[in-house]
Amino acid sequence: MATNSQSIIRTLLLVSLFFAQIKVSLGQSDNSENTENFSQESAVVKTQQFMVVTSDRRASVAAHKILNDGGSAADAAIAAQLVLGLTEPHASGLGGGAFVLYYDKNKKKLITLDARETAPQSADENLFRDSDGQIMDFNIARSSGKSVGVPGTPALLGKLHNEYGKLSMSDLIRPARELALNGFVLSNDLKKAIFRNKKNLMKSDHTKDYFLSSNFIKNPHYAESLDALAKYGYESFYRSPVSTNIITTVNANGGDIKQSDFDNYKVIRREPVCDDFFEYKVCSMGEPSSGAITMLQILKIFEYSPTWHTYIEASKLAFADRNYYIADADFVDTPGTKLLADEYIKNRYKQISNKILHNPSHGLVSMRYQNNTNGLGPEERGTTHISIVDMEGNILSMTSTIESSFGSKLMSNGYLLNNELTDFSFLAYDENRSVANRVQAGKRPRSSMTPTIVFKKSDNSPVLVLGSAGGSRIIGHVTQRLIDILYYKSTLKDAIYASHLLSQGSVIESEGMTNVTRSLERKGHKIEVKNLLSALNGIHFDDDNVIVGVSDPRREGLAIGR
Repeated sequence: MATNSQSIIRTLLLVSLFFAQIKVSLGQSDNSENTENFSQESAVVKTQQFMVVTSDRRASVAAHKILNDGGSAADAAIAAQLVLGLTEPHASGLGGGAFVLYYDKNKKKLITLDARETAPQSADENLFRDSDGQIMDFNIARSSGKSVGVPGTPALLGKLHNEYGKLSMSDLIRPARELALNGFVLSNDLKKAIFRNKKNLMKSDHTKDYFLSSNFIKNPHYAESLDALAKYGYESFYRSPVSTNIITTVNANGGDIKQSDFDNYKVIRREPVCDDFFEYKVCSMGEPSSGAITMLQILKIFEYSPTWHTYIEASKLAFADRNYYIADADFVDTPGTKLLADEYIKNRYKQISNKILHNPSHGLVSMRYQNNTNGLGPEERGTTHISIVDMEGNILSMTSTIESSFGSKLMSNGYLLNNELTDFSFLAYDENRSVANRVQAGKRPRSSMTPTIVFKKSDNSPVLVLGSAGGSRIIGHVTQRLIDILYYKSTLKDAIYASHLLSQGSVIESEGMTNVTRSLERKGHKIEVKNLLSALNGIHFDDDNVIVGVSDPRREGLAIGR
């Protein structure tokens, strides 16, 4: 096994070679290739064969090597995700869940995979009530065993490998395994996340010793988990001793999860949710994600009057519908894509004029759906996105999460466990009506993750691969960029680097004051300037068959290809 210094030198040489092979149109600082000294800027990378974009350079390098060795987009995603779970543990990992869009170029078919975490069979609508029947404090709930759902990411990686993989799992675990055994230097992003969450990480000796003792980390338990994945398959994560370790940790911290919950977990293959936006077909993830439906509502309303005022007001209307209707449709009777019907969209647009809406109500689809009521709850903040196209033209858009930063702050088997169940509404009823996103046994909590692939309507050729982190703001982050690129014809770099602009109610959130926000302010909109975290990672296919990759400068990612 290579020593740590040998491993770092090999990585530096590999990254230098990659940058010699690709065209970089935005210069980086002199130390940008050093994996220990991350640049705060992301390069615009142009290639013609394949591309990978993630929010961590080591994950991008690992995935690039897999693609360079003939691996598929699925193989590269597996390698990237396993590295991210180690080097970006505050955002995603084997203890969490994910959604994937996978485009099979040969079959010209797009599929979506739902690997969202599930509530254990012991859970019911009173999960987040204390012994006195009162709603639990959110901060207490999210750091308890009650918040942990059955992880879906291991099963997803197994399914991707079984159906679309080309290389052996031993090959795919190697980059993460070497980092786990040889050690790695904490990125600036991870250091900042540790600083923000220091108080909660201090509560457990395990997380305190792991995250707060050194800027250089080794994780032999993570390597053991990877070895089990290669030797026994993803099923090893749902059997003892791995599952038993999770059960023990969760139940010792107030949860109630059993082996049967692991036995019953399944990745669900769902139909993608697609709709037209001018000359394009935009596809994303349907329920239990609210991503596709909410984003497409905004885009379809925007088409009626393409202005930023319409975008903001359409966002308010779409979020009102999202908050009221959208949930896990396997458990709740939801209107689903009826919210995208042309007549319904037309009626929603009629509410928009020069006036400004203040917390508008949901629309009326049918009396059939009026048994549900609004159920807002805090949403995933520990999230990451991977965009990949391989040599054969297969495309993967994958957003994965552990919910809050560092999830539940509980560790097992070398990785953090999610606190995804706090994405459910803590209230089960409001005005004697059921909340759509209430807790139910076996149910998947509503998400905002919006992995997206865009195609030309004329020939169904791919145009754009995109996704982001950012909790419920993910929808706005992605939608804004689709408008920038598909309608205003911005470059991928200009769109991703642009200030965030979104609204989920009465107030517009913006990263700064721009010509657009000043115009909106003059119109009477309230603008709230604030820092808005994101991790947009995109791939654009231009008309000259050039593949363009850009990683969000707000994180420390990398676009890399050949």
